[in-house]
Amino acid sequence: MENNIVSFDIVRINRSRDKICKCNPAHYEVDTTNRIVTCQDCGAIVNEFDALVSLAGRYEEIEKTQQRMLSKAQSYAKLADEEFQRMRRNKVFRDMESKYRNGLFPMCPKCMQAFDPVHIQGWTRGN
Repeated sequence: MENNIVSFDIVRINRSRDKICKCNPAHYEVDTTNRIVTCQDCGAIVNEFDALVSLAGRYEEIEKTQQRMLSKAQSYAKLADEEFQRMRRNKVFRDMESKYRNGLFPMCPKCMQAFDPVHIQGWTRGN
């Protein structure tokens, strides 16, 4: 009966020891045959729970970064659209000036009658 008893007198717990893998961000490799997770960068065997927590934390960080990038992309798209509209208006005025110098008059978009731009009475901020 004494042969079946295992003594744990030689086992000590070292709680002050740091984690083996300190890679940031770590690149994990999952071995499905041996059911172990290793770090591809340093080769350390990583606890499965620690790897899962690390990946979950990175997912949240990636999601926040993606939201920031989408917000920036939308603001840049708005600025690009405003610049395009400004350039389009400038081109219309340059074309109108060029045609006016060649003796052509613009036509009113409402009544389709030609008019001399010299007779324009006022300006307004339109859409």
